[in-house]
Amino acid sequence: MPDLDIVHARAPLRISFAGGGTDVPPYPEQSGGAVLSATIDWAAYASVHRGSDGSVHLSSPDLSTAAAISGRRELARVVLDDVLGSAQGGADVTLSCDAPPGSGLGSSSSLIVAMAAALADLDGAPLGPYELAERAVRLERRDLGVPGGLQDQYAATFGGFNFIEFTGDGVLVHPLRLRSDVLAELHGSLVLVPAPVTSRRSSGILTRQIAATTARDADTIARLDRLKALALALRTSLLRGDLGGFADLLHEGWTAKRKLADGITTDGIDDLYRHARDLGALGGKLLGAGGGGYLLLMVPFERRGGIIRALRDAGAAPVNFAFTDSGVRTWRARS
Repeated sequence: MPDLDIVHARAPLRISFAGGGTDVPPYPEQSGGAVLSATIDWAAYASVHRGSDGSVHLSSPDLSTAAAISGRRELARVVLDDVLGSAQGGADVTLSCDAPPGSGLGSSSSLIVAMAAALADLDGAPLGPYELAERAVRLERRDLGVPGGLQDQYAATFGGFNFIEFTGDGVLVHPLRLRSDVLAELHGSLVLVPAPVTSRRSSGILTRQIAATTARDADTIARLDRLKALALALRTSLLRGDLGGFADLLHEGWTAKRKLADGITTDGIDDLYRHARDLGALGGKLLGAGGGGYLLLMVPFERRGGIIRALRDAGAAPVNFAFTDSGVRTWRARS
């Protein structure tokens, strides 16, 4: 008989267009945050099956994913206590991801979402989207103590284009209904490029932001307020199909975000962005907290091919992606 006590899960990664940083506590409780994001066809994967010794065994043949979870020795214990709860026995968990750690695409949170969803399904108690996202936030931010925001877990869980609000009372996810021609034009105008980086420093960047926000530093609060306003403006531009305005706001958002904390950008990233602008890019955004990852560029649709060729010749080869409406999903597998 096939063993049906195996659950597979897939959780998408995301591109955040604006508002990143306003989802990082304590700003949401103080002022309310807002993020505009969309999931893409890159994903994190989890495969779990019931163990026999009452513990959780975590592995990843994918070396980049192993690096993402290395140093988190408490992960297995936290998962056993928080996710499996009263489940009989333990579980063997295998993780993999389409993106390397430090990509700025929310890969670490997507891994947690995929794992939490699969384990809940294995336990016979699948969760609703808000409950699952809240559990993933609790696992990563509180139990594991990894500093960061709240947007990635909700994006991976819900999927699609979303305007996500963060308040002291909770999180609200507002799906955006965009015209198909707007989506096609937007995708054809976006170019995703690996950003030059020597070391990923997102945790330090976030720690400095959290300290400044907690202290109610006036400059930090003003910049976060501006990033939230830009997320609202970008949502309006998308809904109206005003992609020219969308590109201008992306550029303004990058200018504002790079002032938020030391280490968000580097000389190499600045040089790449200036080169892209010289080639004709209309705007762009460094994805993630900063220090490296991927640079999202918006270019004139009709000049896409020439700009991609020039970037590739400069050693910054763009990578392919597509938008997806699908959030996390689980299914039973046969061994």
